[in-house]
Amino acid sequence: MFFFVRVVIFMVKFNKTSPIAYIVSMKAGLEAFIYREVDALYDKDYEITLFATKYQEGDMYSPKKNWPHFSVSKISLALGLPWLLFKMLMKPRLLMEAIKDKGLIDLIFATKFAPIMKKNGVRQIHCHFGDHKFFIGYYCKRLTGLPLSVTIHAHEFYTNPNEGLFIKSLHNADMIFPIAQKWVNLLKSKYSIPADKIKLNRLFVDGDENKPTDEITVLAVGRFTERKGFVYLMRALKLLPEINVRAIFIGFGELDLKEMAKQEGVRDKVTVFGKMDQEQLRYFYQTCDILCVPSITTEKEGAEGIPVVLMEGMACGMPVVTTPCGAIQELVDEYVVDEHSVEGIAGSIRLLANDPLLREKQSKHNRGKVLQDFSVDNVEKFGHWLDEMLETKGSL
Repeated sequence: MFFFVRVVIFMVKFNKTSPIAYIVSMKAGLEAFIYREVDALYDKDYEITLFATKYQEGDMYSPKKNWPHFSVSKISLALGLPWLLFKMLMKPRLLMEAIKDKGLIDLIFATKFAPIMKKNGVRQIHCHFGDHKFFIGYYCKRLTGLPLSVTIHAHEFYTNPNEGLFIKSLHNADMIFPIAQKWVNLLKSKYSIPADKIKLNRLFVDGDENKPTDEITVLAVGRFTERKGFVYLMRALKLLPEINVRAIFIGFGELDLKEMAKQEGVRDKVTVFGKMDQEQLRYFYQTCDILCVPSITTEKEGAEGIPVVLMEGMACGMPVVTTPCGAIQELVDEYVVDEHSVEGIAGSIRLLANDPLLREKQSKHNRGKVLQDFSVDNVEKFGHWLDEMLETKGSL
């Protein structure tokens, strides 16, 4: 028997054992607000099973490992099409209706999803957005008899791919959840949806996570390798319980800094970004409080030269905490602590974090140091020396 749906299932015990089918698109992961909604529902012991019209792995908003999800690839859909058409022919009235309503593709997806919903004990169907996902949900309801609900956002009213099927699906839904009062009014006035089928359901944010902050931000930029010594900055964070401090790491490389932060017990104090261009980096240089370059000498990579990140950060007026690794002290002359010194890093960060005037003093000092010894004049001198060499070589 052919099984053309790509299935990813992780068996987990839930307090509520009848899952809710969410029909979504995951072409670039879930929408961030849908991801948060599913995550919050799981925290409240709801079981959500995702049915994706499109799916590409690897996005930051891809399903968590314990979220059951089903998707249909184009290849599997093409290979399974004869069998799906045969099944649709078993319900000729629904097939003719779908053709008339220009919803044949939606019915094909529903014909594939509906048996899986039954097999997995789905008790109701929910769709985000009143577009093709909703139309698939409508046909799934016709095939399974399960109740159907939909969250209505905005684009459905302006750029709907099938206005007629949208209206039919609305009137056949058991509950409609518009996210704004404006859409509540429109559903009643334009689409004649009964008020008792509409529940205003605004989206949400976590107020505990999203709030103003007075954090001291410590920036660390570079390749994610052992020589950069980032683990020592993470360990230093544990010695600063009295300070509201966050370390921001920017770069790329062989080390998984998120996992490292988790192992060091400071994941809640660490934010990791990937590789950035100069414009993006400059924003962090200009807005973070302290630059930390905790480099160490290693057998594999040796020592530092004079890291460009130090020149860039200091030119933007950043106070610096660093080590004497390589030739760093030719640029930085204050708050240089021993390599591997967690206590030294923590102590220097503490001094700078607790004293805004000191940070301002260091800002001016460091910018002046770079402008004096590491300015664009250096490349002009280099060019002049190249010219001199060429002239000397040519005269021989």
